[in-house]
Amino acid sequence: MKIYHKILKACCIFLLTFGMSSCEKYFELERPFQFPWQNAKELELAVREGYLHLSNDPWFNPMGSLSMVQFGQSDIVRLLPEAIQGNNYATQYYNRTYASAPSDKEVAETFKFLYYIITNNNAALQLLNDAERDGKDPFEGMVNADRELVKRYKGELYFMRGVAYWYLARLYAPPFDPKGANDSRHFVLRTDYVKTAEGLKEPYLGTVAEVWGLIQSDLEKAKELLPESYVTTETQPKGRANKFAASGMLARVYFITGQHAKSKAECDFILGSSMYDLSEDPIVAFNRTGAQSAKEVIWETAYVSPSTRFDRTPGIYGKNLYNNNNRGGDYSTYTMGYAALKEIGWMTDGLKGNYAEIPDAKKDKRYTQLYRRYEEYGAVGGDPNATCKVARPEVWVDKYFRSSSGRHSNRPMIRLAEIYLTRAILRFNTGDTQGAAQDLNVVRKRAGLGDITASDITASDIHNERTKELASEHGDRTHYLIGLRMPLGIGDRDPARFSPVAPPYSAYYWSVPIIEQQQNQSYK
Repeated sequence: MKIYHKILKACCIFLLTFGMSSCEKYFELERPFQFPWQNAKELELAVREGYLHLSNDPWFNPMGSLSMVQFGQSDIVRLLPEAIQGNNYATQYYNRTYASAPSDKEVAETFKFLYYIITNNNAALQLLNDAERDGKDPFEGMVNADRELVKRYKGELYFMRGVAYWYLARLYAPPFDPKGANDSRHFVLRTDYVKTAEGLKEPYLGTVAEVWGLIQSDLEKAKELLPESYVTTETQPKGRANKFAASGMLARVYFITGQHAKSKAECDFILGSSMYDLSEDPIVAFNRTGAQSAKEVIWETAYVSPSTRFDRTPGIYGKNLYNNNNRGGDYSTYTMGYAALKEIGWMTDGLKGNYAEIPDAKKDKRYTQLYRRYEEYGAVGGDPNATCKVARPEVWVDKYFRSSSGRHSNRPMIRLAEIYLTRAILRFNTGDTQGAAQDLNVVRKRAGLGDITASDITASDIHNERTKELASEHGDRTHYLIGLRMPLGIGDRDPARFSPVAPPYSAYYWSVPIIEQQQNQSYK
């Protein structure tokens, strides 16, 4: 049986596990028959599949789910009471009820798409690794150009498998504890390709340590294999990973697992390249479409209108921003927390009813370009066309769907500003205040702000710049605090009902979907 046929069989088994009525119907509608991988060019079908499933569904895709769920759980968010209704699970996220098995579709469906990526990439990697073990080319008649192409593909397959497990580890298991055993088991860890239903029903549940070890290993292999260049045949080259994208993911992995020296080394590697810079305004990373790209973007999910691979519009982002079709309406559930707005110097004290906008806020290009403040509905400065009639001033994140074509904007996955800010705090924590100030000021200069001197810089300065720069992106706030082993504060939440989540964050995760627990014998 050809390898691609095996993938179809495995996907059918997997979908039946999740209650699909029939795999024949599934493949008729969404997976028309494709040729098996008979040469290096056809192997690209497997490579592209991983990128597709990261943003495959407009409402339940992994990249949107992580951003929305962990922004909602963070200490910098506010739950908008006027927007709560129906099947909006924002309250569950905001209330941090993550310890119970999720009933919401975002978390459950995300789990499924991540295993699509893993199953697909395991099949392709097994084909390549089996051939390498036997000292053969994976396809007949290969020339050196084919071998270089396959090398890139292998790097991308490792990259996307590492990314898929990164999402799983961020959502469905407690964070890695640098001082702990990390021996609890929460979801399936699989690096081989399984051909039978029996094998799928009783797989191995990896420990937290094993999962993070695989993520790190996969991304290290990807960095070694991938070139620094992008795929020039792609309509949007940055929609595919290169060596710097792998390095950016490694910087995140090392940071959150407490390997800070290694994280800084990856930041040094990226910032030592001349391929990226912060010479453009902050909005430019978010208003590009298709072949356009911002100079600071290292990796993005691209919108390309003729494409069947990178054209998914993630409506899920509408739950944590303003600029959606419903204009801050039914599903625009999260705004910036009043406590956070006070801390970063954009609002006086909303928790005490003082909503005054601090004048210096308007000097910050991020505030004017990536956020949107409206006064209460009906007041001067309110939005007369809003479907969500808020009773007080609110500041929404307004980053996505900003291109001239509206909702069809590319979504940055790794930006250079994040790398500067990560290195800034790592330098600061080792006593290098001069280096920390230099990195922080690169980001502040792009935002239109003045420098902070090495003698004046504080950790809070770096924390606050990161909030302003990266709020709502990829669960960054929780990633950042966990990496620094800082408590996840309560923000605007009622202190009588909520307490900070302190290290080692042992209860800070979602259980895997109930149907997975019922069908998978390993959970018993």
